[in-house]
Amino acid sequence: MIHGMSMNRTAAGALFCLAQVIGVTAAQAPGEIPTKDPQGAAVTALVAIMAKSETALTSLRLTMTTTGKIPRAGDITTRGEVRVLRATQAGLGSRLFTRLEYAFGDGFKGRMEVAQTKDGIVTFQEDPAFGAVFLQFPVDVVADLEWASGILKRSDLPGMVDSRAQSPLGSGMVKDLLRTFDLAVAPDREHAGDQGTWLRGARRAGLDAQDPDLPLADRVEVFVRERDHALLLTRFFVGTDVVQELVVEKLEVGAKLVAADFTVDGHGERIRNVRDYAPMWEQVIEVIGSAEAKANEGDERPSKRKAPDGGTPGGGTPGGGK
Repeated sequence: MIHGMSMNRTAAGALFCLAQVIGVTAAQAPGEIPTKDPQGAAVTALVAIMAKSETALTSLRLTMTTTGKIPRAGDITTRGEVRVLRATQAGLGSRLFTRLEYAFGDGFKGRMEVAQTKDGIVTFQEDPAFGAVFLQFPVDVVADLEWASGILKRSDLPGMVDSRAQSPLGSGMVKDLLRTFDLAVAPDREHAGDQGTWLRGARRAGLDAQDPDLPLADRVEVFVRERDHALLLTRFFVGTDVVQELVVEKLEVGAKLVAADFTVDGHGERIRNVRDYAPMWEQVIEVIGSAEAKANEGDERPSKRKAPDGGTPGGGTPGGGK
């Protein structure tokens, strides 16, 4: 069952170009970007503009597709949607939602939905091998996972909303690509009738060949549209072959979203607290334990800090539970 959860996260990575699929460091938290040359500075400036546009967003809805090949898993196609709402519509508050359907070349198919609100996270995952699972991550567990994400510098933790929802115009992806590829601004300015900026670059020299995060691709290109500073296309190459392509099919900035847009469909399954579902809860415990081992002295996880007796609310395991 744990393998099934891992496979679902791998498929999600195919949609959002996370490390499990293409090997770049998109699953890591933001950090410093190389800026040793004028081209690097130009790309960094573009990322800053994208990030500023993301900060100004009140709501957004986008649909994306990917096609590509995964080592030892073969062809994969995905189709997904991201919905983002900031605390601007009366009574709703900030909310995030991602939905994904995926299919491997060998016939393996699945789907997943994740929604995050002030009440925590709700997830639904389904595949033929492991069936359907409908889970709720309470607020205290989410707080612990967010804390662990910062300590471990990862955004691919169990149950968490995909990182593309955190930077929906794609600034985070370009920033991550810069750590692995020598991106530079290309002279051409058009894609599918849109004006914008092409960034292209080869994999950086001197990377550790034994690093499990070393990208499969040896070069990459992306297109950022000028009018809304949105990343619309990403292609990864090995030689002349495209091994992964991500396309934003539709992007609606300022979308009118309602509470129902952030409701996960359980498809008839009974919702369970993540503490009562051992395969996922074991992953949560492992991740938070790893973060505690790495954390600085005094930087306790949120649920432990909240406990009046210095213990963990609800029990001795991370976030409480059995």
